[in-house]
Amino acid sequence: MRFTTELMLASRELARIRADIAHADTAVISPSSPVQERGAAVRAWAYVWLAALLERIVRDALQATFREITQLAIPVKDLKFSLFSLLCDAEFASIADRSRSNSWEQKIAVFLRTSEAKPALLAENILPLDGRTIRGEHFETIWLVLGLSTPSVPSPLHRIALKDLADGRNEIAHGHMDPVTFGRSKATNDMLGIAKRVEEVIVHLLGSLDAYVDKKQYTR
Repeated sequence: MRFTTELMLASRELARIRADIAHADTAVISPSSPVQERGAAVRAWAYVWLAALLERIVRDALQATFREITQLAIPVKDLKFSLFSLLCDAEFASIADRSRSNSWEQKIAVFLRTSEAKPALLAENILPLDGRTIRGEHFETIWLVLGLSTPSVPSPLHRIALKDLADGRNEIAHGHMDPVTFGRSKATNDMLGIAKRVEEVIVHLLGSLDAYVDKKQYTR
């Protein structure tokens, strides 16, 4: 299977996050107030760390997938139509910057590209992401761009976990809630449950991308 590096990274970092959550659980019940506060803060930062890990894995896996497709030198005319949203990103941006009256040549050029015989070059810096904290909607977009018909996340519970993670991460990172207050509001079992579902989302993503390349699902 591809993505061995990503899987090893996820496994290692998730183990550290779980260990920190467990350690924080012990600290929170300590009779010492400063120790309790540090434990609560560790719980909060576990949210930030977990969200950052998920974003890194998603980005690295997509870049690796597009890099491999490019290396296969697939003719543009054989590329799945949905992938033209990436391939023609620069052209779409150019059309958007022009008025309707002087953009016809660019519009026609985009459609002509669908029959080109030259190899498709998918840029690694053009990804179906928007820079925001990863949520279930991001996986829907990834699946749409790849042209996949399978579920983008394992279950609705995983979508809820991703929302909880993103909301919590943003509350802390944007200063809307201080880490100690946030950490005290989260139960250990709930946090471990979110970590488990994030791991399952990562495995689902990597398995889907692996099959995507193996089965040549990037072609029409």
